Amino acid sequence: MSDPNYPIIPAPAGPYGAVPTPPGAMTFGQILDRTYRLVRTHLGLFLGIAAVPSVAAIVAVALMLVCAVFIAGVRLGGNPHVPPAFPAYWTAILIGVIYLIFPVISALYMPAASYAATQANRGVRVTFGESYGVAWQRFGRYLWLIVLMALYVIVPFAGIAALIGGGTFLVERASGTSAAPGTAFFVIPLLLLLYLGMLVYSILIMLRFALAFPASVVEGLTAWDSLERSARLTHGAKGRIFLVMLIVYAFTYLVNIVFMAVLAVVAVIVGIFAMMAHVTQGSPAFYVLCGLAVLGYLLILLVTTVTTYAAFTTALGVIYHDQRLRKDGPPPAPAAVAEPA
Repeated sequence: MSDPNYPIIPAPAGPYGAVPTPPGAMTFGQILDRTYRLVRTHLGLFLGIAAVPSVAAIVAVALMLVCAVFIAGVRLGGNPHVPPAFPAYWTAILIGVIYLIFPVISALYMPAASYAATQANRGVRVTFGESYGVAWQRFGRYLWLIVLMALYVIVPFAGIAALIGGGTFLVERASGTSAAPGTAFFVIPLLLLLYLGMLVYSILIMLRFALAFPASVVEGLTAWDSLERSARLTHGAKGRIFLVMLIVYAFTYLVNIVFMAVLAVVAVIVGIFAMMAHVTQGSPAFYVLCGLAVLGYLLILLVTTVTTYAAFTTALGVIYHDQRLRKDGPPPAPAAVAEPA
């Protein structure tokens, strides 16, 4: 398989600095080290690209919080018997719309982030616009890839749930009662096993198709071919990929805890001063402080979400090139050009 993004080349000197490329296949520690170096070197680009889905997630959370405030607003104001001014069913509609929008956003973000990460791993400088331009050129392909990956999880889950639901119905029908004591005895353990089994299955599917987007972007593959290519590249490496992702997640989670701890300390200090100033529930100052607390939480959520997205996609870009080297072997050396006699 030949494409202009393979092999990996050393990073040239420039405003971003050089990120040395380890010779040959990388060890576990080298993958983590290179991921960290690439994120640090291209921090602005990666965070900018990751800001698109992150801002969308923050807006979704903010809209749901606004819905909750409208629904509970009259109760905070001391009028528990007055119906909420914002119908509760609008929250359900909003959640449904969000579930439809996020696959579209992911179909733009994942190829853009994969392009930026794989290019950075080669030492090639790209821009925010160039990365999302690559994603937009084949948006339909990437959206279909998102749908296929989701179906790999949804279809088995729906099938097993239908079997359990149908079996429960048949048992209750045969027993002649709608609430046979033995039914719950068998159904509850089955539901628990279903949950654990689907959790393990979902993780395996994510690991199997972890390199689908880098493969699709770099090698120009269709959605189906990208899934097959990812399955070949991740064969025998799922444990290593899982550990890399686990460590990256643990690091970003630690950052999240630190930021949340700082926010909690600030909230406690502000709360103490508010009580000393006799700020009452339902007063304008009370709502201002609540709004500032929500704003601070959303900002911290934005920072941690952007960092997590950038770290994950960069790690997958590094792993993709490493697995190509392991599976395909080193690329052929360029043919020597004979000098004129």
